[in-house]
Amino acid sequence: MAMKLSYKYNKRPLRFIYIFYWFLLSYILAALIFWFVALNQQNSELAFYRIDILKTSDVTYDNQIKQIEKEKNRKTAQYAGEGITFFMLIIAGAVFVFRIINKQLMQSAQQQNFMMAVTHELKTPIAVTKLNLETMQKRKLEEAQQQKLISSTIQEANRLNALCNNMLLVSQIDTGGYIFTKEIFDLGSLALNCENDFESRFPLRKFSTQIDGSMIVNGDQFLVELAINNLLDNAMKYSGKDSVVMLKVFKEDSDIKLQVIDEGKGIPQAEQPKVFEKFYRGQQRQTKGTGLGLYLTKTIIRQHNGDIVVKNNIPQGCIFEMKFKAA
Repeated sequence: MAMKLSYKYNKRPLRFIYIFYWFLLSYILAALIFWFVALNQQNSELAFYRIDILKTSDVTYDNQIKQIEKEKNRKTAQYAGEGITFFMLIIAGAVFVFRIINKQLMQSAQQQNFMMAVTHELKTPIAVTKLNLETMQKRKLEEAQQQKLISSTIQEANRLNALCNNMLLVSQIDTGGYIFTKEIFDLGSLALNCENDFESRFPLRKFSTQIDGSMIVNGDQFLVELAINNLLDNAMKYSGKDSVVMLKVFKEDSDIKLQVIDEGKGIPQAEQPKVFEKFYRGQQRQTKGTGLGLYLTKTIIRQHNGDIVVKNNIPQGCIFEMKFKAA
């Protein structure tokens, strides 16, 4: 049995860092305000002292007072200008540092969750495969039972292979190590092959296909196939076993669109823009996955000068729509 892992991480160090950061920023701003008040007060006292020692009988008394007041105002403006400049620089630096720290901390948390998810995703097919092989080795099973265990083992091997492919491709694409190839192929036929493969691997699930004729595109057929498989797998994971997963390919103006439609719980509106981010799991952390599938799918579509969006399915579920330029 695969070990159940938790995706929670310790938030105490994160909270301490934020508290210390805001305390330090508040201290710096308070010191800046104190510096301005002290200098301005010192400037006023100096002006008052200079006026106090003047002789009222001096014919230039009024002019000297005006000169002192003028210098006082100039100093006040100088301190205010310097204070505002330092304040803006501190705020700009604080925002920049905060965004850097926040990004690093969030990436660290996401990578920690990713490693835990990958460990879980790797252990499950390995454990199932081992159990199936040990069962066939130790027991004399009927042909039907053997075929069922072999089919289950092949499914887990395919799942493990897909996970490894996703991880390797993400690494290669992010580092620029993957060379994209361009070829002319029929997107409708490719989508139909993907759907047929899922039907054979998951005979208990319901699939529906609607392909409006030949849909010729130019791109990397292997990557596009991987993107379609990711969307189909995603639709299966987040919808009920009795619901239908629909695959549609159609032409709209000069674009060719591919839609994968499920009848699951759907994705909250606030989360929809984030589901394509690397490692993002959102509220679906209890469902198996690594947070790489949709990120990789969007990367693949963008490399083909296309686009991918997610929208709500009525009455429930999601529609993932990929858009390509017709060849």
